[in-house]
Order: sequence, then structure tokens, then C-alpha cells
Amino acid sequence: DNHSQSDSDNKNGDQKNGATSDGNITTTINNSNNRIKLELTNLGTSTHQINRLLQTNYEWKNLNPFYVLDIPHTIDDESIIAARYRALSLLVHPDKCPDDPIRAKTAFEQVRRAMASMNDEDKRRHVRALIDQGMKQGKRDFEEELRRTSGTKYVDTTKLSDAERQTLQQYQQKATMKIFAEIEQSRRDVEYRKRKFEQRERAQEDEEKEKEKKEMEHDKKWREVTRVEKRVGNWREFQGGGGAAGSGKKKSRWG
Repeated sequence: DNHSQSDSDNKNGDQKNGATSDGNITTTINNSNNRIKLELTNLGTSTHQINRLLQTNYEWKNLNPFYVLDIPHTIDDESIIAARYRALSLLVHPDKCPDDPIRAKTAFEQVRRAMASMNDEDKRRHVRALIDQGMKQGKRDFEEELRRTSGTKYVDTTKLSDAERQTLQQYQQKATMKIFAEIEQSRRDVEYRKRKFEQRERAQEDEEKEKEKKEMEHDKKWREVTRVEKRVGNWREFQGGGGAAGSGKKKSRWG
């Protein structure tokens, strides 16, 4: 009885302190669900996200996983990224979009591919560095264009109008997409050259095999012809009794 009372007291004490395993799991689940609900409210409608993910040239724009998940590239909290992924994938899941299941499936695959890159810490760090590079390049391009159009040598980007700030963002987005596109194009070029090389190797192997096959067929036919000619010669010798040489008689010079 004392042991039972002690166990009960310990359990009650743990529950008050929130230290039980079940309590921690429940709290974590609730927090996760609340975060997903919050993300869903920020993402808008399924139609909006499908259109965003499948806009013109989406296969190039969606090379940036932060763009696909529609979150700032400065975020490195894996729980936030995971919640965003779950919310977005739920929003564009084909089962949730019966009116547009084909496009929803394509959008869903884009989200899954983006999250695959985000789950790799090294890839995520590399992507973030590429975006930083694009942001800087976009800012330089914007400042150069602003100097050209305004005729001034110095541009203070801290005092931009709303329209200019929006234009700056467009320059940065364009420069960032260009960086990702160039890397992807380079990867595709390498894959293309690799496939071409393998095709040439296979073609050369096939050509050599065909050549060997023809040589073997030629040798086979030659051996068959040789055997036939030998048989015909033997048959003729047999029919002619071996000829003059086979008769044992020698003709006289004078007949």
C-alpha cells in the first residue's frame, strides 16, 4: 500500500510539473497542429497556391525551395519549415482539390521536391548562400539601373519609395532565379554530355559486336565452301579413277 501511495504521489507530482512523456507528446502535437493552422491561414486558398506553383516557367522558378514553400530564406528553424511544408502540401494535395486534381498533383510534387532539398542541411545552407548571392547581385543591378536613369552616381537604397522598393525586390528575384537556372542548366548540360558519351560508347560496342558477328559468319561460310569444294574434288577423282596419274600409265612422248 505504501508503494502504491508513493507511485501515485510521484505520478501526480510529475503531472503537475508537466514532466510526463504523454503530456510532452500531447503538448508537442498541439503546438504543431496550431502552427499548421496558422500557416494555412497565411497561405491563402488552394487555387492561389496551385497557380503560384505552376505559373509560367515554374520549373525554373521552383528550383528555389524557399520560394516553393513561400517563406523567407533567412528562416532556419526546422520546425517552422516542417510546419510550412505540411500546411502547403495539405492545401494542394490532389485529394483536397477535386476540381483540379491534375494540376494539384503537379503542384504537390513541386512541394515535395522542395522539401527534399530542405531536409538536407548542407543543401539548405547551399541554397541560402545562392539566394544571398542573388539578393546582392539584384541590388547591384537595380542600383546601376537607377544611376543610369537618374543620372546620379550615388544611390541611397535606404530612402526608396514603395514603387522603387518593389522594383528592387523584382531585380533580386530575377537575379536569384537566374543563378538557380544557370546551375540547373549546367547540370543538365553535364547530364546531356554524359548520355551522349554513353550512347557513343554503346554504339561503338554494338558496331564492334556486329563486325565480329559478320567475320564469324564469313569464316563459317568460307569453311562450308571449302568443305564442299573438297567433297566435289574427291567425288570427281573417284569418278575419273584418279585420272592419268591414278592409272599408273605414262604416255609416250611420241604417242
